[in-house]
Amino acid sequence: MRLDAHAQARRLLERLDQAFLADLAEDPFTTIPVLFEDVTITKRPPSPQGRCDIDGSYHPGPPPRITLADDVPLSRQRFTALHELGHHLIWHDVELNELSVADADRPDEAICNEVAATVLLPTELVDEYLQPGAFTARDVATFFQGREIASRAACCVAAVRRLHHHGCVMLGSLEGTADFIAHQLGTPWRIARGTPQGEGSLLVAAARNGHARGITRVRFASGKVSGEVHGDAFDAGDGWIFMVVVADPYSPWEKGLRFATIEDRAPVDVVECPRCDHSFTASWAPCRECGDVKCPQCHKCGCVQRAPERMCGGCGLLKAENLFRAGGDTCVDCCT
Repeated sequence: MRLDAHAQARRLLERLDQAFLADLAEDPFTTIPVLFEDVTITKRPPSPQGRCDIDGSYHPGPPPRITLADDVPLSRQRFTALHELGHHLIWHDVELNELSVADADRPDEAICNEVAATVLLPTELVDEYLQPGAFTARDVATFFQGREIASRAACCVAAVRRLHHHGCVMLGSLEGTADFIAHQLGTPWRIARGTPQGEGSLLVAAARNGHARGITRVRFASGKVSGEVHGDAFDAGDGWIFMVVVADPYSPWEKGLRFATIEDRAPVDVVECPRCDHSFTASWAPCRECGDVKCPQCHKCGCVQRAPERMCGGCGLLKAENLFRAGGDTCVDCCT
């Protein structure tokens, strides 16, 4: 059985000094090193493409390090710092690490997202704004606009807990790409971050008209699409679209709008990484160069190098070029 990510996040946070939770929400960059004296937080330079696909990373060390991208908004950096704190808490949690569960049933990324969202948006606060089972994409956008310290991603994670059926809360671009997706517990399919939803998606329709709602389908990185689902998308007016997806025969928003059947399980393949022997289920597209699926454990496919890399003279690890200071032979983590 898949673990309840929200319940696990709350349990991990209960280990912390509760007097620091407000400080964690306001300024996790200085509060995390206070709570954990051995943890360092560094910012890395922008990627050569001008935008980082990964907002942050955690290295258990010793010493443990959290690295954040500095080319994303401050609210996103807060969310990412707390997400990486979640990885640190999981790394040192005896209960989680002694569980005999399959990798697919221990959703570390979802737990870390819940850690960040729970700190930034306490349950009592969310309950005041989002009605369980019936909230709309406009409600999520309004909720975000009133929370200055929280990121859009945190609002998606907090909102998806209130879905009564399988589905997700998505943050999409005006071009129709799913940038961040929070899935309801138990939802058997997953939409990978960065997956284009297509010209006919509700994301694109909302970008054109401000709001779009109806029976639709969502697209996965593999190119496959879901069965029919109910979707509600709203243009927040700041370059982003919030979208709520519910896989239930009856519409949460419009009386009488329903479909006969739903197909909410997307076929997935079990893959074994040839580099680290990690087994995982993959619903995302394979690498166009080598045909292998990128491993979520070592972040590599069958290509010799996914990006320009070189050996760090400090830690001895092979790292991407953009993680080195100009003219230096040690990475940004070793320079701090």
